[in-house]
Amino acid sequence: MASQQLSTQFLQAVQNRRTVYHLSNKQILPDAQIVQLVQQAVREAPSSFNVQSSRVVVLFGKQHQNYWLKIVPDALRAVSGEAAVQASMEKLKGFAAGSGTVLFFEDENLIKGQQEAFLAYAVNFPVWAKHASGMAQVYTWALLEAEGYGASLQHYGNITGETLKRFYQLPESYDIQCEMVFGYPETPAGEKEYMPDHERVIAYGHSE
Repeated sequence: MASQQLSTQFLQAVQNRRTVYHLSNKQILPDAQIVQLVQQAVREAPSSFNVQSSRVVVLFGKQHQNYWLKIVPDALRAVSGEAAVQASMEKLKGFAAGSGTVLFFEDENLIKGQQEAFLAYAVNFPVWAKHASGMAQVYTWALLEAEGYGASLQHYGNITGETLKRFYQLPESYDIQCEMVFGYPETPAGEKEYMPDHERVIAYGHSE
């Protein structure tokens, strides 16, 4: 019974994890407690050969706002011009209105070390690192949701990664994967459409 209760609770957390864009910075938990949640999520996320290559930076307050209102617009302007910035500003302001941002990285030095140590699997380690990052993201997202936060996953790192490394003096080996914006959910997520389960999961040899 206890096992069934745990699986039901876990499934509920997974089902409740949804993309929410309309966020505010209304406080639910102290910042320090949010950091602890993220630490726990990253600690428990599995990785191939237990390499533990995921790295995370959490931005709050002015640092969070600076990322969405200064760093991203500047990077977008450099790549695509002012028109692209203006077309994106309302969306970026929406991200900045939230409570914070979790930046997910993978440490390429650790990945390269695994490639050198296990030559037969060398080509797979960068792919497996993305798997590990994805699981850290899901764990983080589910934990934040369980505490009442809404969140969305963004992907501006391809144009902001180098700036982030300079700005926060991060190791050159840190390769950004994505940004998770979180905050108080002012508007709940809409209904989600699901494909039929039998089209996505196939089982063989199971008992009736």
